[in-house]
Amino acid sequence: MDKCRHGLDIDQACSRCVGDAMQTMPAVDHHRMVELAKGLLAPANEHEHADAVHEDFYYPNHDGRTESPTFVKTKHAGKAAGVRCAITGQKVKLEAHHGFLEWAFQNAVDWHAVKGIAVGAIKELPVRDPYTWLPTGEMAPVEGYMIYWIILFFKWRGFDFEAFDPSKPETFVDSPQAMIWLHEYLHRGKNHGAHDVTGPIFLLQAFPLVDGFVFSPDILEAQHRAACAASQETSHDGPVEKAA
Repeated sequence: MDKCRHGLDIDQACSRCVGDAMQTMPAVDHHRMVELAKGLLAPANEHEHADAVHEDFYYPNHDGRTESPTFVKTKHAGKAAGVRCAITGQKVKLEAHHGFLEWAFQNAVDWHAVKGIAVGAIKELPVRDPYTWLPTGEMAPVEGYMIYWIILFFKWRGFDFEAFDPSKPETFVDSPQAMIWLHEYLHRGKNHGAHDVTGPIFLLQAFPLVDGFVFSPDILEAQHRAACAASQETSHDGPVEKAA
């Protein structure tokens, strides 16, 4: 198959080729350039999906947010251990993400039940109506519930449920086992952060992606900008003639 001058198959979108071409285009404003870039660089075998998520729920009342001694210890220990972003592997601009339960939700959880499940004292949980959240009268084994899987994960990471005091939930919520270290952009950034997109979309970023797959339009634009910058640098690196 024929290849472009950068080595990609001719039927693939090459950002460097497009960047070179754009150097010869008439000047256009930034927003128009972005529109052109999105159209010209549309990834092969992909289609865009745009959506808006509306959330409406209650937080339990709680005191003002402060860093608990457990959270302070968790942060210091993580940084001392040289943690990396769990998605990108970056070591800079890291933030500790409460990956399993928001700090503000801790007063809504029955922590005695959590410990009971963890130590084997509770072996069944109520089956609930998904619309009213009221018990149906039926019971089901804990092994089928997500809280059981979360507890297994915490145990795998070394959390001591035998020593856990349900009256001090921050020792669970702010523990090292509860944290996922993320680059600030993967924590709170638009279209990428754990607090900005839905779980299934966020989690895709944790998987190794096939070569050429582009996650989102903003990455497409960033790659285009990088290609243009690299092309400009290359065009300025020609041989320098010696003075006569």
